[in-house]
Amino acid sequence: MQEIHVVGAAILNGFTVLAAKRSMDMQQPLKWEFAGGKVECGETHAEALEREIFEELGVRISVKGFLADGVFEDNDERIILHVYEAGIIDGEPVPKEHSELRWIEIDRLGELDWADADIPACKELMKRYGGVCWGYGIK
Repeated sequence: MQEIHVVGAAILNGFTVLAAKRSMDMQQPLKWEFAGGKVECGETHAEALEREIFEELGVRISVKGFLADGVFEDNDERIILHVYEAGIIDGEPVPKEHSELRWIEIDRLGELDWADADIPACKELMKRYGGVCWGYGIK
């Protein structure tokens, strides 16, 4: 099984986080995720995130601390998602690859249908910033 490492950014603004809805052309279409992408050879996770977020959303970010890892297996691929907290330092996010972007309150993350690998990061965000409301569809 091929193992692929990808990174995602939980971009925070107060007690809201930026969620990106996958397009119909992506794996797990119309699921919500933290934007990001593949780590290229020689890149650190932070460098990959800064590059991917600029390509996907047109904003510059500052990568903060590690949040959580998630895993998704599909056919012969095992995708390991490393999610980091981040903040926007320049620009307004515009969806270039996703069908929708939404700022959502952290304690309402469970209202969205998240991609499997992103769920551990949602849980960690809710644990850190959302109080005791684990709610809704996040198991």
